[in-house]
Amino acid sequence: MQQRTILNVLAILCVLVLGACAPKPITPQPRPLGNIAVAAFTAPKYNWELLAGYLPEEGKGVQPEILTRLDATLDQTLRSHGVKVSSTPVATRQCQEIVVFERAGKSRESAWAYWLSVGRCLPADFILVPQVLYWKELEGGGNPASVIIDLFLLDVKAERVVNRYHFDETQKALSDNLLDMGKFVRRGGEWVAADVLAKEGIEAGLREMGL
Repeated sequence: MQQRTILNVLAILCVLVLGACAPKPITPQPRPLGNIAVAAFTAPKYNWELLAGYLPEEGKGVQPEILTRLDATLDQTLRSHGVKVSSTPVATRQCQEIVVFERAGKSRESAWAYWLSVGRCLPADFILVPQVLYWKELEGGGNPASVIIDLFLLDVKAERVVNRYHFDETQKALSDNLLDMGKFVRRGGEWVAADVLAKEGIEAGLREMGL
């Protein structure tokens, strides 16, 4: 009862005092017209594997079970948004293997060239490429979860990036940043797991991309 009262007070303060703590409105792009392929989540270890930006820590990977959970969250979110994909991550992975085989023994290509080749291998006009750049689980003793995710939507035929959504979130205590009060209230005033942060990022990213 006491916790509920505290949350109610914080919610009222959020509305009356800190309008900035409300969720940032998302302006979605029009849904792309054409076949959309979806790649499985990858966890680049080196900067050359990225489509853009830099890794916080090179050489550090992410456990396979985390990628599996992210794939499931991405699939569920796309389905809930009514997005029909022409190629699932399973089909996309087959084309990734083909591209890697064809490039065996040749000089290393950029991530951009690699994913375009994968897209051309598929019956796709667009390919959604999700990458997790950093992952830290929630720990006791004031060590919050932290997640960095990139979502890229590539136009295969036009050879351009239609949209990129960059999500970088480390949960903070309310005392550290009052502007995060809105997030604090929405999360029930509790520390949340990395999976919860990732789900928020995937949801926001897909909506912004029109997916």
